[in-house]
Amino acid sequence: MMTTACWIGLGAIVLFFILALMGVKICYAMLASGVAGLIFINGINGAISVTSTALFSMVSSYDYAVLPMFILMATIITETGMGTSLYSSCRTWLGQLPGGLCIATIIACAVFAAVTAFPWASIMAVGAIALPEMARYKYDKKMALGSIAAGSELGDLIPPSSMFIVYGMMTGTSIGTLLISGIMPGLLMAGLYVIVILIWCKVKPNAGPRSTKTSAKEKLMALKDVGALLVVILFVMGGILLGLCTPTEAGALGAALAFVIACFQKKMSFKIFKQILISGGSMIGMIYIIIASAMIMKQMIALSGLPFTISHAVMNMHLPNILLIIVILIVYIILGMFVDCMSMVLLTVGIFLPIVQDCGFSAIWFGVILVRMGDIGGLTPPMGMTAFFLKGLAKEPLVDVFKGVIPFLIADFVGLGLLVAFPAICEWLPSVLGYAIT
Repeated sequence: MMTTACWIGLGAIVLFFILALMGVKICYAMLASGVAGLIFINGINGAISVTSTALFSMVSSYDYAVLPMFILMATIITETGMGTSLYSSCRTWLGQLPGGLCIATIIACAVFAAVTAFPWASIMAVGAIALPEMARYKYDKKMALGSIAAGSELGDLIPPSSMFIVYGMMTGTSIGTLLISGIMPGLLMAGLYVIVILIWCKVKPNAGPRSTKTSAKEKLMALKDVGALLVVILFVMGGILLGLCTPTEAGALGAALAFVIACFQKKMSFKIFKQILISGGSMIGMIYIIIASAMIMKQMIALSGLPFTISHAVMNMHLPNILLIIVILIVYIILGMFVDCMSMVLLTVGIFLPIVQDCGFSAIWFGVILVRMGDIGGLTPPMGMTAFFLKGLAKEPLVDVFKGVIPFLIADFVGLGLLVAFPAICEWLPSVLGYAIT
């Protein structure tokens, strides 16, 4: 039975969507809705107490330092141009295949994701180079746009993933376990995207012409150009996988290593260093404001008792567990059409995670599924954020971007079905490495 507090919590969520649809920034919409709900539930003094405690606990916690470390590493790599040769190297190895430049784009995005943690970084670093190259070889425009959009989303799965870090913060789940759990799903999705490209070129041979054949010597020389990135990946991911360092320490090591390599390659200057601090600081500040607002919203929803009421009501329906999961996924598909991945995670995880765990699934598995749903939402009309970002970069009609991502969306749903049917895809690698699955 819905109590008064539950109705207040539900009203605050409705207020959030109203403000968001009116164009209010997501962080301010969450902050206003959360504080308003807290005032009605606990009074002004209670709202001030909860708000101040949530903010202080976030900025003073060592665990929250992991995100700034990876953001700093990503900013150093992007601002110094260390990743500019990545696509060229992948093109040298894969360009001779049908649709080889698109396949190179997928692989380059996957590798770049392993050092940047953000999808937008892949679009900027890889897409800006790949689009003119594919246009030069007269690639199908829609396939080119679709491969960049889909490949960029791998940044949310392949560690270090900013979304896994945020999810871990919100749920108290081991960030190290979450990062490792994304490796196999990330490789699975990269493989499915490559299959889409090969099928596309099989059906329409002119969609992805083969590029100039390269020799074995040229392939080996191409690896030299990406040696710096591979070193950073090796140290960061190797440290986490082998348990030699925590994710926070790995992020700090990666940032320091990227800085040293940039200096050694003479890509670092005072002007670039200043830009790194400004860009990195702005990104960190923006994400911290969003997370802080979400923490207040989460506290309000928890105090309202709404998650427990919904969970109790849903479980009393005695529906098959798989049907409950499908209903939750449908809700996320609809949400993903209108809000970005991070906002969707922050707003809903407190409501759906108890239901998922009652169904016998782990928080680790749900983290991967939730991130996947956010990625699918980023490619889905009418408000797919990744599609809009790519439109701005490519200066192409939005309808062409959405048409290009449709085949890759089909691959996304195939991959999603496999993850739901076989949770071990997410949980196997962490368990082999000795991480607890909760």
